[in-house]
Amino acid sequence: MVEWRGEAAARFPELRLFLERDSWSCHVFLFEVLQLAVEAHRTADEDVLSRAYGFAQWCFEQPEQFLSNAAVVSFYEHVFDAWELRHEVASRLPHGVMSKVRPLWEWRLPADRLAEVDRLMEVVDHPT
Repeated sequence: MVEWRGEAAARFPELRLFLERDSWSCHVFLFEVLQLAVEAHRTADEDVLSRAYGFAQWCFEQPEQFLSNAAVVSFYEHVFDAWELRHEVASRLPHGVMSKVRPLWEWRLPADRLAEVDRLMEVVDHPT
């Protein structure tokens, strides 16, 4: 398995104390990264946004199902929880994430919000 802690430490030196806790799984860490991303959206901190979404995408693209699943359920599933940030969030999501995470959004979001997410995901430019 890829050592996600090394990748995380390189991207998030400010979270090094959390990474040193053996009890923290990648799932818990990704949820913490999501909280950083939400705050970074609110303060327009491009550096943190780039690192947070980049780490989630890195996990998502790993061949091991564990890291990919962790990215889906601990980061991408919850990205629209701060609904007021939906436009900014949608433009940061890789298009390939949609097929894996949409069923979770369908389960979590009311129908009108899901329709809005679908519309946003169709019209925004997505990172590669």
